Amino acid sequence: MSELVRSIGLLSGQQLVLMVIGATRVKIVAALLGPAGTGLVAQTVVLQDVLRQAALLGVGNGFLKLVAEAVGRDDRRTLERLLATSFALFGGLALLLGGGAVLVAPWVAGLVFHDASLAPLIVIAAIGLVFAVPAVLVFRILSGALQFRAYAQLAIADSLIGLGATIVLVRLFGLMGAVAALAIAEGASVVIGGWLVWRFVLRPRGIRIRVQSLDPVIVRRLFRLAGALAATSMVATGAALLVRGAIIGSFGAEANGYYQVAWQVGQNYLGILSASLWTYGMPKVAATVHDPAAVQALQDDFLQLVLAVLAPGIVVLLCTRDAWVPVLYTRAFLAAAPMLVWQLGGELVAMLRQSMNISLLPRERLGFLLFQAVFYWAGWAAVALVLLPHLGATAAAFAYCVANVATLVVTFVYHRDALGYRIRPDNARLLAVTLPGFAVAVALATGDDATTARLIPMALVAFWIVWNRRIYLRALAALRGAR
Repeated sequence: MSELVRSIGLLSGQQLVLMVIGATRVKIVAALLGPAGTGLVAQTVVLQDVLRQAALLGVGNGFLKLVAEAVGRDDRRTLERLLATSFALFGGLALLLGGGAVLVAPWVAGLVFHDASLAPLIVIAAIGLVFAVPAVLVFRILSGALQFRAYAQLAIADSLIGLGATIVLVRLFGLMGAVAALAIAEGASVVIGGWLVWRFVLRPRGIRIRVQSLDPVIVRRLFRLAGALAATSMVATGAALLVRGAIIGSFGAEANGYYQVAWQVGQNYLGILSASLWTYGMPKVAATVHDPAAVQALQDDFLQLVLAVLAPGIVVLLCTRDAWVPVLYTRAFLAAAPMLVWQLGGELVAMLRQSMNISLLPRERLGFLLFQAVFYWAGWAAVALVLLPHLGATAAAFAYCVANVATLVVTFVYHRDALGYRIRPDNARLLAVTLPGFAVAVALATGDDATTARLIPMALVAFWIVWNRRIYLRALAALRGAR
């Protein structure tokens, strides 16, 4: 637990800085472009994510796994071939996909925005793709090599440059400027990240990356991972693009802007533990994958932190949403309140699932990864689209919670039966205390009465803090020991 807390402490410090920078950036876009502009920027980001996953063949985390394994064995020759081949292969695919998107930009704009006149957004996103793909690889290299400080420095630099570009370009060019700022930040990440990789990964190992033909052994290993991982990534990003496009087509870009609040809070402001799961947890499991006890211990520690930190944090966010939504966005975005309740409830369930799933890729359980992705994302999209005419954009958030609960049950059964996963007794007690109270708090938070929707949930938070005080004290001791 101590090493985990110290690593999360470093990554959490980075995430807190990124939250402040990101909040400022979001505030600028929300204030200058309003809900409709925010919704269109969000849809453009989802589209670029689809293109990026396609260019990477979905193997971003698979590449991270291979880097972590090569670094763990100190296999410098394999690491050199892996990096050279990956940049050439995925960079080439990014150029092809970006060029194709530019050629059919009006048609794509009609599909994702229901407005062909927004084709310039597609063009800018396609240009950004050329930088986004190598930027992802650079981040994965630093993470796989366990260079968390350099990773944090790069993430902060990326956000600061993006913020500066947003401040200037949104004022000058409006919606187009907001999207162009994303491309500028990606380009800067490639330059700065390349230098950090050279300094902390390549130079200490005497590795020099040269232009060379693709290594067939490395290509086969990447493509072996690509089958399942590409499908999982494309199902995830494709489902998001489909549901958001349906929201825009049925209710306008403003509704997607409201949903973006719920999505962004879950993905960005509650992303500290999520980032730690994949930045620290997955490489750590990859390095100890042959020690089932060590893997189980890491899963247990993550589960404990999710329950002790994330559950009360979500309830506090829900109870205080009338205060922070106008600060982070504008008062116009308070219409997102019903979506927040269901989306953030789903986020806790998603993190419970991910605390188990950090072992799947290192163990190469690719079949279940694919099944889970299709079950989860296709299920979310199906429920959202069915309920959209009845619930409006809130259907996407409600479906997110439902899909996460259903997938958690399936995931737990698989880990228990196929991988021997067992919940530690103290975590079982923590689950019994936390989950029923969390469900009650989320249900109450949907109301407007000050007592039932605010005071009772906050009383539950106070109870949890007292109940979990030993966990917090151990975590604080571990953080002090890291200084």
